[in-house]
Amino acid sequence: MKVRMTMIALCIALSSPALSSADAKSDASETEKKSDAAKKAKAPKRTGMPKFKPTNEGSPMTRLGGATRGNIGTVARAEALVPEEIGHTLEAQPVLYWYLSETTDDRIDFALIGVDPINPMLEITLEGPFEPGIQRLRTADLGATLEPGVSYQWFIRVIPNPEQRLYDRVVGGGIERLEKSAELQARLDAAQPEDAHYVLAEAGIWYDALDGLSAQIESSPDDASLRAQRADLFEQVGLEKLN
Repeated sequence: MKVRMTMIALCIALSSPALSSADAKSDASETEKKSDAAKKAKAPKRTGMPKFKPTNEGSPMTRLGGATRGNIGTVARAEALVPEEIGHTLEAQPVLYWYLSETTDDRIDFALIGVDPINPMLEITLEGPFEPGIQRLRTADLGATLEPGVSYQWFIRVIPNPEQRLYDRVVGGGIERLEKSAELQARLDAAQPEDAHYVLAEAGIWYDALDGLSAQIESSPDDASLRAQRADLFEQVGLEKLN
């Protein structure tokens, strides 16, 4: 009898951890399901204008030529579509935007300057001809990569006469790559994909907010609300209300 009772107790003791382990796995599974559900739960789609909130107000101005209005002589007006202070990106190879007032056959150069202003890290002549409107420049196509925490300056130079560089028209802006915080990632995860530019603008990430919005405009060129949002973003940083 004692032997039987001992065997029963031993069986119970051996089976208890297994039951406990199964319960733990079940609890973990439920936690994972809740976590996945939370990730899938997106905020309602936003309406209205995105609000750009720079995190470096009062910093030195890096925008060059942004206040120009109208053409200068026979040279097409160019404008860097950037804030007055240095703009931020999360991308190693961001997309830059600039504006050209009219069609031109003039030579147009692009330069990216890093820590050493005497030796640009990139300086090339862009391929024309150039049509009027908002221009896009992918740094990935140019083989340029930004290091986090480093301030850069980029320039567009319109060159009507390569023999007389006095007539060059130069515009540009500052850019700095930031590391994405866990908080910002959580906010992006919670937003609708088409609303990511709202979150980025509120976080002061100018270049990525503008690129995300511009990509939507390219996909839906007849959507007047998207164009109005971009025009409003430009106006918020003191640029002409382009759309």
